[in-house]
Amino acid sequence: MSKENGGSSSSSDSWKSFVTGANIFLQETNEHVLQGLNPGGIYQAIWCRDAAYILKDWFLSGNVDGVMQHIYQIWSHQIEPDKEKVVYGRGSPQMKFSAEVAVKEKEKEFQGALPTTIYQAGFSEVYGLNPDIDSTALIISTTSWILARAIKQQHDDTFSSSSSTLSSSETSTVIASEHSADYVSALLSKVGITDPQKVAEFVVPRMLKAIEHLKSRDIDNDGLLEQSHNEDWMDTALRAGKVVYSQGCWLLALSDLSSLLSKLGRRKESDRLIRLADKTIFGVEQKLWSEQDGCYIDIQESHNSDIYRILTQDISFYLIGISQNTINDSLGVHQSRRVINKQIIEDQEQKQMQDEEEKLIHPSVHKRAISALDAIRNRAWKEKWPLVTETELKRTGPWVLKPYQYHNHTFWPWTTGIEMLARSRFNKVDECEILLAKLASEGHPNLQAFYEWINPITDQGSGAYPFRTGITAIRIAIADILEKINSESSFHTFKQ
Repeated sequence: MSKENGGSSSSSDSWKSFVTGANIFLQETNEHVLQGLNPGGIYQAIWCRDAAYILKDWFLSGNVDGVMQHIYQIWSHQIEPDKEKVVYGRGSPQMKFSAEVAVKEKEKEFQGALPTTIYQAGFSEVYGLNPDIDSTALIISTTSWILARAIKQQHDDTFSSSSSTLSSSETSTVIASEHSADYVSALLSKVGITDPQKVAEFVVPRMLKAIEHLKSRDIDNDGLLEQSHNEDWMDTALRAGKVVYSQGCWLLALSDLSSLLSKLGRRKESDRLIRLADKTIFGVEQKLWSEQDGCYIDIQESHNSDIYRILTQDISFYLIGISQNTINDSLGVHQSRRVINKQIIEDQEQKQMQDEEEKLIHPSVHKRAISALDAIRNRAWKEKWPLVTETELKRTGPWVLKPYQYHNHTFWPWTTGIEMLARSRFNKVDECEILLAKLASEGHPNLQAFYEWINPITDQGSGAYPFRTGITAIRIAIADILEKINSESSFHTFKQ
């Protein structure tokens, strides 16, 4: 396995200083995770993009029944004509930032997508002119990621709680206490489907329909999805066009749904999604890579050219997308490095492991990924504050943002957790430690990670508190890193 593709050359010893802080962080955030699917604080509705992280953390925490019920619930709100009331346009300059009720023809345009926000039974919102790419794509990814593992666990006679993804006597702790899991299960005791196989039967056709909706957003058939203003998480930056972050979300959806379909024996459909992913990667490398900047940069519409060259922290999503379900991905569904009594479980599994280890990132793309991570550190880190934009935004809407406010040149624990995950995928050990130290440091008065965003000048946290999306994104990154350590430790033990 080559060093360039992030394989076994990374020693678990190099991560040891990360582990203590990671376990403390997990312990200090347990109580905040399983209290609801909403992002927390002022946000009481279900935001699909945020729910994608919260659900994954719940699954890793052992709350499988609650996860299955909510996956079923979210996909029940997939947009269809004459189904439920949908308003749209509140974040769109084309609609003068005014919401309208979607008529039947508009619902047909949105068909297959998930809304930005689910407020209550029979009422949802699409924030922009069109459904967010990331809200739909991330729920596809998380749903597929969870179901692939849950179905595998159902059929894996060797699975036990002692070999759980986040459990190791040497390097990690179980994320959630049994008391917390029981508490949430009681709260979610309403009628719902909890069997992964039945949930898969319900959601897979809906996810395939959602893929078709997202695919239709590639207007010029270059593999890249186009969006109008504010149709992603940064809902005031007025980004429109071909956005690197959104391509990363699309890749995650394609990769994880392909893996689930493969597990279900639907190889033809799985292969089709892989071809779509390959086309997207080719498009990004051809059109969104800037040799001058040494990183990936959005192609924005000309009328919004004032932020055309700005580097954003969330290009990290593309690096996660290209490494998903490769050997760089410690939690990938295809990884099969479990060692029991120093023996690989079955010869067949060993062969599968060898086959899957051929899933390497192309060396030229790997080199660009490293360059992009270096660019983020050199240009977007200000005195070790990893900021969401490298410079101040010149234009925002529907709210006019001052510098160091909301999305305008601020520190977001949520996207910093994602950046940490991207750096772990490419063995940037020291930088993961720096980011975790910043996230776990004491703010005013709590951990920085508890705030939605932080003003890097005053060190004051703002927005929703405690912001569950940020907490869970960081915990997922920690889970990935701890599993990397576990896998390497087990692999070296087996070799001895």
